[in-house]
Amino acid sequence: MMPVLRQTRGDPSTYSNIDEVVVKHMSLDWNVDFLLQEVQGSVVLTVEALKDTDKIVLDSRDITIHGVEVGGTSAAHTAGETSIVFGTPITIHTPTTLTAGSEVTVTITYKTSPNCTALAWLSPSQTHDGKYPYVFSQCQAIHARSLVPCMDAASVRFTYDAKVAVPKELRGLMSALLQTTEVIGDHCVSTFDQPVPIASNLLALLVGHVVRREVSDRVAIWAEPGIIDKAAFDFSDTEKFVVACEELVGPYEWTRYDIVCLPGSFPLGGMENPCLTFASPTLLTGDKSLTDVICHEVAHSWTGNLVSPKTWEDFYMNEGFTMFLQRKVMAKLYGEEHFDFDAILGLDSLKKYMKAKGEDHPYTKLRPVLDGVDPDDAYSVVPYEKGFNFVCYLESLVGKAAFQEWMYDYIQTFRRQAITSEDMLGHYITYFTTEGRNVDFSGVDFRAWLDEPGMPPGLITFESKLLDDSEALAKKWRLIAAGEGDKASAAALDIQGWTSLQICCFLNRVDYPLPVDVLTQMDKHYKFNSSANSEVLCLWLVLCIRNKWSGHEDVLKMFLKRVGRMRFVRPLYTELKKTVFDTAVAIFQENRDRYHSVCAKMVAKDIGLDSEFRKS
Repeated sequence: MMPVLRQTRGDPSTYSNIDEVVVKHMSLDWNVDFLLQEVQGSVVLTVEALKDTDKIVLDSRDITIHGVEVGGTSAAHTAGETSIVFGTPITIHTPTTLTAGSEVTVTITYKTSPNCTALAWLSPSQTHDGKYPYVFSQCQAIHARSLVPCMDAASVRFTYDAKVAVPKELRGLMSALLQTTEVIGDHCVSTFDQPVPIASNLLALLVGHVVRREVSDRVAIWAEPGIIDKAAFDFSDTEKFVVACEELVGPYEWTRYDIVCLPGSFPLGGMENPCLTFASPTLLTGDKSLTDVICHEVAHSWTGNLVSPKTWEDFYMNEGFTMFLQRKVMAKLYGEEHFDFDAILGLDSLKKYMKAKGEDHPYTKLRPVLDGVDPDDAYSVVPYEKGFNFVCYLESLVGKAAFQEWMYDYIQTFRRQAITSEDMLGHYITYFTTEGRNVDFSGVDFRAWLDEPGMPPGLITFESKLLDDSEALAKKWRLIAAGEGDKASAAALDIQGWTSLQICCFLNRVDYPLPVDVLTQMDKHYKFNSSANSEVLCLWLVLCIRNKWSGHEDVLKMFLKRVGRMRFVRPLYTELKKTVFDTAVAIFQENRDRYHSVCAKMVAKDIGLDSEFRKS
């Protein structure tokens, strides 16, 4: 039984002729050139024809192609019209017609551009240790096409192997299993193998002066020498997360789960690259208080990596299910209270986004239409928290125990596949209307959840005692700000023993305006200006900007200089724009080249600069 939600759509984010041919395997041979800021080399694509055709169309962006061979024979290729959003389609004209079911190899020699949107090239001064240059990739959503000519489509899953040559002082790492490493002349050459099919957004490369620390038989932490001890400590619970996920949704299929802690310009908290999660140094607190992000990336090994959406319009199937699994694991390990409390904070952030964007905005849909739209532009809290609430709603219809059994079956049924919302819901409804389960879904409006903008129908109510203390303290400070409270009653003991979630909840609920003397007193007691927890510090700085408290300015400038994580820099620049626009522009221009191109583009749009910003 399948609900009819909307007509079947193609993938609006790719030029590739994925209805005619599909890439099954990719062999990469790369040289990473820091002087020219290029990746040079070749790719061999193993292509399967789905129907008779005489062409193969690939996605590319700012790539120089030197030559193309099909089956060992030189082949002509033509470049189509270039789009700022989607790059340039490359049509390869096969020497002979490919027949349905046949396979052929396509060899392309090429080089990337210094403007490659997938890569962030860092000078030594932009790294933690300050000694060697560094480069890392971020291919999600559609940036793999700037790193390699490929079918940059969410539905195309391929295995890959690679040989990567880098300067001998550095190490190359990829989203694959490391096979060999040897120094050959001036280069360190490593080989890799990824036997589990992935989508192009999960192709990843990192080159830097990094060292390795084992924390379990299948988990290792990589980082620059100066930060490896901190990273190994804060990420030491990773194996627990993997085991807990296995108990809920099945075996871990990627063999290893390594993590690399990147420099501060990494634009995300984490990126779930298979076998090598990329993690932001903003997660390092010294007390493991932000390892829920690592738990989130671990959960992606099943929801998003093992089972993935066919297009970026169904991105919530990555993030909504992963938020659900993450919170289940954290509750399993650290107490059931964690699930509801974290869900409440997530719902707070969703409501804030809806208010700021407008509930009728198309990006507030769980499944937005992305015709002509860069998926990066639609990126928000919606797929995470509206998606999470949708999964909770599905759970509420059948009960927690039954839903957990279904989720296990869902993962195992669709493992190593790319699917649609219709596939997922079809499986869900069939599962619960057969074999004596007989759940009645006749009154359920799945379409409203997926395709209507704004806050969703049928929200689940979450309750948590942890919320009470945060709200009580926020109320006390609101009274102090209004001149009705006792200033002497505030003390550092107010938040002693609190989790970072409780502190964030407090900061979210302290209404402004707050007089500057109140903010000064608050910081005197709670030391927010010097917090090692980036979530706390960011919320505090937002509060300071809104209330024009000058005591935060040096901290803010330093934070925006060393951190390029979009979760933090975008709201901070947005608040600065509202209050001191010239300052927002000046700080951004000073730090623009430190940020990853995706982050720089989004911040530029947030503050009204460069409507069609490209990496300069």
